[in-house]
Amino acid sequence: MHQRNFKKLLHSKRALAVPVTYLILFVSLMAVISATYSYAVVKIGSRAASIKAFVAKQNMQALDDAVRAVAWSFGASEVVYMDDCGGVFQIAPKSKNLVLNFTDEQTFYEIVFNSSVGKAFYQLEPSESNYNGLFIRGDYRTIINQSSSIMTQLFVTVTDEKQTLILYYRPLATTAVIGTDNGKPVNLIRVNIINLNFSRELLLREKFYLKVTALNVTTVSSQYMFNESISSLALKATLDEASNVVWLPISSSTEGAIVNLNIVICNVKIEKAEV
Repeated sequence: MHQRNFKKLLHSKRALAVPVTYLILFVSLMAVISATYSYAVVKIGSRAASIKAFVAKQNMQALDDAVRAVAWSFGASEVVYMDDCGGVFQIAPKSKNLVLNFTDEQTFYEIVFNSSVGKAFYQLEPSESNYNGLFIRGDYRTIINQSSSIMTQLFVTVTDEKQTLILYYRPLATTAVIGTDNGKPVNLIRVNIINLNFSRELLLREKFYLKVTALNVTTVSSQYMFNESISSLALKATLDEASNVVWLPISSSTEGAIVNLNIVICNVKIEKAEV
């Protein structure tokens, strides 16, 4: 009797073991599927964010192309299509304060420009790629004196896991000798500035059009007389917290030199276009 009951118990345990095994396998399989699905969702979301960031870059490059196309041409305008990139586009006309300090770094220092120049920017979703500090156009310098360089600064910053794509313009300085006066060479230093602070504050999403217009060009002129020979003068440009210096060659004689400084400002307005 006991032996018969033992055999029944043995068979019942074996019968019970089969569904328990299948249950364990099923739970394990569901866990693997869930983990794989979660990973796939994260990767797809990250890839989607990267694609949206690419679209935003294309939009901002198109906007930069339009600004540089109309700049220095009074009344010229272009309309730019900005595709949906999932981000928030903004214009901050009173941001990016530019200070220009003209100096020989020995005897004189003079602030020749101190004003905001404005910026445009996109706030984007986080991406699997870290583009923090990447310059899409331009570089880190706050002022340039080479015709081969562009005034554009278009780059990416990452703060609080959010990507921001920023566009604004740095000054370009050039120098030339344009004549003589009483034995002194006359030098012309021209500083070009693209100013966006006549734009309207904007906050736009999805698809939209922007109108870019060159309102006017203004010039502020100063003259400096030197009674002894000099070889160069410096322009220090500070954009918010960043600053750089360019040294500009000056032609002079034993009598000295004359330097005419022209700050040439192109005022560009960016606004939403109704198309």
